[in-house]
Amino acid sequence: MTTIPLKQKIQIITIAENQLLLLQFAKFHNEGFQNITGSVEYDESFVEAARRELLEEISIARPVVDIHHEFHFHDRWGTDVQEKVFLCLLDKIPSITLSSEHQSFKWVPAEKVTLADFVFPTNFEAFQKALEFIKK
Repeated sequence: MTTIPLKQKIQIITIAENQLLLLQFAKFHNEGFQNITGSVEYDESFVEAARRELLEEISIARPVVDIHHEFHFHDRWGTDVQEKVFLCLLDKIPSITLSSEHQSFKWVPAEKVTLADFVFPTNFEAFQKALEFIKK
């Protein structure tokens, strides 16, 4: 019997000036909005993957913090996935250059963010957990 390896992913909640950054999928996806997400590659740690994805997806190099929240699920191919959540908390809204994975972005005031802003409910849950982490 062959064991399918656990896929490791990251999700980054990016907040600046009390606003949440949401990225819109490229046109070849379903065009909804999400947090920054990505896969852990090769021998990267989760935090290294989070820093790399932040740079690749929005062209900023900033610190990320592990908020000690994660999800376990099966992706659409039936693979077991472990996704850890990180926070990138910025003083000012930065200039952003998007990767080709996304067609646009928006900043949403944190107090106005709802489940309807996201394609995936885990993105909203991760945002809520990040707010709890900030308040500690």
